[in-house]
Amino acid sequence: MTTDTIIDVAVPVAVFVMMFALGLGLTVADFRSSLKRPKALFLGVASQVFLVPVVGFLFVSAQQQDAELALGIVLLTLCPGAAMSNLLTRIAGGDVALSVSLTAVSNILSAATLPALSLLAAGHFLGTDALGVEFGDLTLRVVAVVTVPVLLGLAIRHLVPRVVEPHEPAIFRICFAVFIAIIGWSFMEVADTLQSGLILIGWQLALLTFLLLGLGLAVGQVGGLSEPQRTTIAVETGVQNSGLGLAAGAMLWGDTAGFPLFSTPSVVYGALTYAMTFPVVILLSRAWQRV
Repeated sequence: MTTDTIIDVAVPVAVFVMMFALGLGLTVADFRSSLKRPKALFLGVASQVFLVPVVGFLFVSAQQQDAELALGIVLLTLCPGAAMSNLLTRIAGGDVALSVSLTAVSNILSAATLPALSLLAAGHFLGTDALGVEFGDLTLRVVAVVTVPVLLGLAIRHLVPRVVEPHEPAIFRICFAVFIAIIGWSFMEVADTLQSGLILIGWQLALLTFLLLGLGLAVGQVGGLSEPQRTTIAVETGVQNSGLGLAAGAMLWGDTAGFPLFSTPSVVYGALTYAMTFPVVILLSRAWQRV
């Protein structure tokens, strides 16, 4: 299968499937639980939507790296974590209802923030005329792979709850397995890009991830949140959606031949994220157990 097919078909399908599973797992009880603690919800959304992209932009600006790779890292910071952040929150002993609500809200908001901020970043790093992608076209593509599946999952759960609820855990596991299989296979197909990317920017992405995890903990601490809520904010701030970042990079790349350089950071991040975040999550889990 060609690189174009992987980028244009396989990756968007994987993101759609995972977003659908996210929507299907949302419940009214999760939102009600989070709305009872609006400060935690507000701080979490603010961290994901504003803090993470700003820190990412400042980070790559300080590093003075290649413009395409810098743009790719900023694109990654515009892609809030999906089901993986919910899973990591559960392992770390965080507030799962808050995590699910944050993931849903931030991903729905990304239909506006991702196109707008990615084009602004492209104009900054590459020049205003460097891309032939229109804002409206980019927005429609993001809505198609992020917003539509989330809302579709929500609608199906609302319409047929008795059918969905008993089988939701199994459906989630199937969707997650499909997502991992497609993304993992895609990464293997671009192994050369992954290898060179690890050498070029692997350490930078690792440093940025640990920085964001720390900032997330700090936001929760300053905000006076409980330990589970601080853990949730840290995970949601530090974990990004590499699949969506890969798809977004391809959207900006347009019809240009070859693998989209804007997607390289997301490929590298996808390969590193488990090795970087799981140790932190396990340490947090053990720390809260001792308290």
